[in-house]
Amino acid sequence: MEFAHYSIALIIAFASARYVTENTRFHLKSKKFWVHHWIIATLAMFVALYFELAEPVIWGVLTGVALEGLPRKNWSIRRKQ
Repeated sequence: MEFAHYSIALIIAFASARYVTENTRFHLKSKKFWVHHWIIATLAMFVALYFELAEPVIWGVLTGVALEGLPRKNWSIRRKQ
């Protein structure tokens, strides 16, 4: 059942991340850098790994958020002007 929780969390997080990124203008950026949500999710994965968190829902959410950002055209950390 852990895979079921992981899978459901992944799908919900992916869809939620898509909805939020398409419908809000909140961004973490400066003149040189743009920190995308997939970068934040990946960093959170490293933190979860370090603390040995084994909750499938946490990993599903972080994976869903990270995967949603990767297929986009502009996902580099350097901001193009």
